Amino acid sequence: GERIPASNSVDEAREIIATGGSHETMPVWGEVLTDEQIDALVDYTLEAARGTPIEIGQELYTENCASCHGDLGEGGENPARPGDIIAPISTAEYLKTRDDVTLRNIIAQGQPNFGMSPFGASYGGPLDDEQIDALVAFIRSWESDPPVELPPEAKTETLALSGFEIYSEICAQCHGPSGRGGSGPSLRAATFRNNNTSEDIFQTVSDGHEATQMIAWGSILTSEQIRSLVEYIEDLPIEEEPEKEAPAPEEEEIPTDPDEVEAQEAEEEAEEEAVGEVVSFSEDIMPIMEFRCIDCHGSDGGWDAATYELFMNSGDNAPVVIPGEPDNSLLVQKLKATHDEGDPMPPPPIRPLSEAQIQLIVDWIAAGAPDN
Repeated sequence: GERIPASNSVDEAREIIATGGSHETMPVWGEVLTDEQIDALVDYTLEAARGTPIEIGQELYTENCASCHGDLGEGGENPARPGDIIAPISTAEYLKTRDDVTLRNIIAQGQPNFGMSPFGASYGGPLDDEQIDALVAFIRSWESDPPVELPPEAKTETLALSGFEIYSEICAQCHGPSGRGGSGPSLRAATFRNNNTSEDIFQTVSDGHEATQMIAWGSILTSEQIRSLVEYIEDLPIEEEPEKEAPAPEEEEIPTDPDEVEAQEAEEEAEEEAVGEVVSFSEDIMPIMEFRCIDCHGSDGGWDAATYELFMNSGDNAPVVIPGEPDNSLLVQKLKATHDEGDPMPPPPIRPLSEAQIQLIVDWIAAGAPDN
């Protein structure tokens, strides 16, 4: 209120509230309230003076984000990458498929591949954790009434019309320049092509994929452009995984000595039990990482799943894998949501890994987590 003088410090304000200060009409609240209640009252008035997180976030957004993302998150031309379009971040689809943890990571760590620098102080940016939380609160406030659905300055005519050019400008960033995959799956793989019709691919491009970083390009590309893109993808050669030739059976001497017969039977039994248990890091584990984990746990700091060496030794909580001990490995605890601290991985609402994928990781760690 206008009748209340400003204090020079929080301690001074607390003293005035507790003792009444020079006020003639205000009670001595130190005789009525406990120390904890006075502390809570001081904290509340200080936060009220600073503004709500949403109000602070709006100011921070205007200062740091609006120049690229637009005043209402509508996106537009990317000043950091000529010819590139920044998709809206205030649509219902975008906010539905990004939880607060994801938004916080994007702001803090940036997205260098898209020309966005880190804003978190721990990554060399100007904002502390409270400011980033306020930014997330402001962006999340759009969800109840999304202000825009299309970037007003992003005209589809400015985008390439051919499927090849659209793929090169947009899709290659995740699916690789030749379609063999990267952070996104291979579009040449026989399993992908056999399990997805033209209509399936069209709908995925148009509607996006809630479980991944892929947005709904139907809000930016025309139907004709998406059809051209689908035709380009379907023209990519299909690549079958080469079948492993079974080695020719070797003629073995049939043992006659009872001890040798018993030893051979024991060896064959052990081999039978081991069949199907060998899990390959390169062929079984890395594809899971590339499709589900590497978008966040890649080159942006923290634990890195890009290579075996980084997989085993990077991150503040390294090692996340203890060879031979899956239950004691932080990676397994995070995937199974049995860890007491922090969020499970992937964080909700992103769907968790399947039981089969988690079991592959468990079996690989149980086998000693080899670099195979």
